Amino acid sequence: MDKRKMYHAFFIKNLATFLIPMMIPVFILGTLTTIIIQQYVKEEIDTNNINLLKHSEEKVRLFFDEQVLMNMHLVAREMDVPLKNLFQKEHITAEDQERLSKLHKLLHSPAISRSYIDSIYIYLKNDKQRIFTSADEHLVELQDFHDRTWFDTFLENNKGKALVWSEPRAVTRYEVENRVTSSKFISVYKKLAVSDNDDGVIVFNIKHDYIEYYLSEFSLLKDQSLLIVDKNQEVIFRKNVRDYLNLNVSELMANHSSFFPLKIGEESYIVSMHSSEKYGWRFYSIVPEYSLYGLPRQLSILALSMLILSLLGGTALAYQLSKNNRQNIKSILNLFHAAEKGLPLPPLPERGNDVYSFIVQVTLKNFIEQNYLKIQLSEQEYKAQAMELSALQSQLNPHFLFNTLETIYWKAASLTGRPNVLNQMVENLADILRYSLEGESKWVKLQDEVTYTLSYIEIQKVRYKDTFDVVWKMDESISEIRVLKLILQPLIENSLYHGIKEKQSYGIIKIKIRALQDSLAIQVIDHGVGIPKDKLLLIREKLDGSLDQSKHIGLFNTHRRLKLAFGDEYGLRIKSKAGWGTVISLRIPY
Repeated sequence: MDKRKMYHAFFIKNLATFLIPMMIPVFILGTLTTIIIQQYVKEEIDTNNINLLKHSEEKVRLFFDEQVLMNMHLVAREMDVPLKNLFQKEHITAEDQERLSKLHKLLHSPAISRSYIDSIYIYLKNDKQRIFTSADEHLVELQDFHDRTWFDTFLENNKGKALVWSEPRAVTRYEVENRVTSSKFISVYKKLAVSDNDDGVIVFNIKHDYIEYYLSEFSLLKDQSLLIVDKNQEVIFRKNVRDYLNLNVSELMANHSSFFPLKIGEESYIVSMHSSEKYGWRFYSIVPEYSLYGLPRQLSILALSMLILSLLGGTALAYQLSKNNRQNIKSILNLFHAAEKGLPLPPLPERGNDVYSFIVQVTLKNFIEQNYLKIQLSEQEYKAQAMELSALQSQLNPHFLFNTLETIYWKAASLTGRPNVLNQMVENLADILRYSLEGESKWVKLQDEVTYTLSYIEIQKVRYKDTFDVVWKMDESISEIRVLKLILQPLIENSLYHGIKEKQSYGIIKIKIRALQDSLAIQVIDHGVGIPKDKLLLIREKLDGSLDQSKHIGLFNTHRRLKLAFGDEYGLRIKSKAGWGTVISLRIPY
């Protein structure tokens, strides 16, 4: 490949390596930020509007339940069969008139009459279509009464199951001097059942102005409109509904969603709706879309701007880094090419373009010039370690002649005429020598190491005349794990010579072997005389020193073998307390 093309391809790839990981998270972050902001604001708007509408519905319901319906129940208790019969009579007696007067006083009593109640109608089913109103103490025939539209509503709703309903109404009245006035009411109806299959109704006409004043205390957002519509698509109440909102109530009520968009002319609006099951009213909140989503749009624009700035800045930075890397790679390849061809290395510039390029060039030059020396040094170190390991292994494996041991064995047996303790010691010693000398591998099964150690212990028991005992704690499932050869015997020898022997009494040596997650943990614990604190510190300091610096040659030997085999983080750990004993711990990875 042409060098120019290679450098160009490296530059493009390096630039992409910088840009792509940077652009993806920035793009995802910007997109998610915009989406989350809009979603969060939408949910908050929906929740707040629904809460507002529920509060409005709750306030209206509370008003009618506590003020109107309570009064209706007071009046309904006076409705009985004699009063119902009075509506049917041809002629009203004085006694009948007295009862009507009492009913009239009841309707005007402080418990029932309120400033917001314009009038009250009572109708009990009769053939003469008579009604009783709070405006008069006499029964009035419906055909002679100025307000008759409520009766049609009653007849229409009387067929249904609803016991209470309401509607907005406008009533035209004729006053003195032929002056005509029109009043707006919210009429609340409550069915009456004076006797079986007898139907009647109480009608409370609530002043519309009072309801508007009562609901006008609601706190709305800027440009937010509140609308209350009954089931007959009549607007009961409106607040902040501007003239430009040419609302089509039928279109509005055709949508049963609690949150939906609405297009009116050229403007878009967000509508929230809540239904009142008790009165059949719907509460609407109408807010211009620009008013709701102004802040999210500003945040989205800000996030997009930051995204673009980040991309531009990141692109410029990635371009510069890629350019520098391309120059460094070019210098590296030139150095390799010169070293491969045996040409003189290109001279280093007096001052690099940056610290990174200067370090790269100096490092490469030193590497090429010293590579051969390092290889030779590595080989020498490897040979030195192998020789040291071999020397350490040979210290633990003195050569004894098997033939000489065999001669001693039979000579001892001939002196007593049968095998004796000496014969047993010779057999154990032969096993130890055979284990030490046979096989070139430094790795053995744990069970073989334990068997060899048991032979060593038997010899020592004869030597020390059964002044100690060894307790083993090891799971049989780990017996096949491979360990360093001759790893236990030096530790037991150290416990005997420096711990148990000095105690001048019977001692115990415990050997604990257990498998960890990634290594084999071994502990040799003796209950000997222990090691004084100052001497223990000295032993720890000299563990990595020369082998001839201490009488504890077995410990130093084993410690060095562990480090050579597994690394500097491995080795022996010694804990001791004078008068109590010593614990030697080690780990062997597997």
